[in-house]
Amino acid sequence: MALWEKGFEERFDQNWIAKGEEALGEGHHAEAANYFTRAIETDPFSVRAYLRLSGACWAMGKTEECLNALLKALELDPGDRETVLECVRVFSALGKEEFAKEVLETYLGRNPYDAEIRSRLELLSKRAERGDASGAAEFFNKHGELQFERGNIGHATACFEMAIGEDPLMGEAYNNLGVIELESGKITEALKNFHKALELKPEDGEILSNSARGLALADQVDLAIDAYREYLRRFPKDFNAWEEFESLIRKSVGFAWRPEGLSNGVAGIYRHAAEELWRAGDLTGASEAVERALRLEPDSPDSLYVLACLHSSIGQKEEARKVLEAALALDPAHASCSQMLQTLDGGQAG
Repeated sequence: MALWEKGFEERFDQNWIAKGEEALGEGHHAEAANYFTRAIETDPFSVRAYLRLSGACWAMGKTEECLNALLKALELDPGDRETVLECVRVFSALGKEEFAKEVLETYLGRNPYDAEIRSRLELLSKRAERGDASGAAEFFNKHGELQFERGNIGHATACFEMAIGEDPLMGEAYNNLGVIELESGKITEALKNFHKALELKPEDGEILSNSARGLALADQVDLAIDAYREYLRRFPKDFNAWEEFESLIRKSVGFAWRPEGLSNGVAGIYRHAAEELWRAGDLTGASEAVERALRLEPDSPDSLYVLACLHSSIGQKEEARKVLEAALALDPAHASCSQMLQTLDGGQAG
C-alpha cells in the first residue's frame, strides 16, 4: 500500500473512533458501537477501536459482544495497559476474579516493574479472600453521594472511604473523595484520588474533567491542557470546558510562546491551519492555531471569522455573533462575516 493511502486510512479510522467516543459520551451507545465497528472495518488491528467497542456493548448490556471485543483487543496487544485495566473491571463485575488475576499476572510477566498493576493484583487477591464485596461498596458509595448532596461532607467522606475499604477497585469512590478534597482546597490529595480513579475507569468523562480542573488549580498548566484536550475530544459540546481550555491555552501561550519578530504573513499561516483543522473536526487544534493568529494580528477580520466559526460549531451562537460584530466593526465590507451574521440572526446553524 502506498504511504499516502495508509495515512488516509489511519486518519479515516481515527475519525470513526472520534465520532464513536463522542456518541459514547452522549449516551448514544448503539450509534457509538456502529462507529467503532466501521473503524475496525478500516483497520482490523486497531486495539483502541476494539476496546471502545467493548465499552459500548457493555453499556448496552451486550455482555458476550463486549467480551469478544475486549478479548480481541487483548489478543492484539497484551501489553496495552488500558485494555488490561478494562479486562479487570469487566471480569470483576462479572464475578470472574480468577480471569482478572490471570490477565494481571500475564501483564506483569511482561512488565514486572509496574508497581500499580502489581498492587492491583494484590488487592484483587485480598478481595477474593474476603468474598465479593461489590454490593456493600456500591451501597456506601451511593449513600455517600446522597450525604454529599445534603451537605453532610464528613459523613459523605466516611462513606466513600468505607466503599474503598470494601472494594479497592471502585473508581467512582476515589473520584468522589477527590471532589470533596478539591472543594476543601486539598489539591494534592484530590489529584492523587483522581489519578487512582482514572486508572480504574479511564473511559469516565466525569473523572477526566475533574482531573483537568484539579491540575489547573494546581497550576500544572501543560498537564491540565492535555487533560482538557482529551476530554473535549470525547465531549466537544461541553461549553464550560471549552472556556476553561481556552483560558489555559492563553495562559500557556503567554509564558511559552512569543510572537515578537514574526511577520504578519505568519498570522496567515496560522489562520489557514486553523481553517483546515476546523474543517477536519479538530476543534482543539483549530482553537490553538487561531489564538496564535490573533496574537500576531489582533485586528484581523479573517481570523475573527475563523474564531466565530469555531464558536458556532460547538453551539456558542451568542459568542459567535459578538466576534462577528467586532470583525465587521473593523471591516464592514467583510462578506463572509456579514453572511454568517445574517445566518445566525435568521436562527440557522452557522
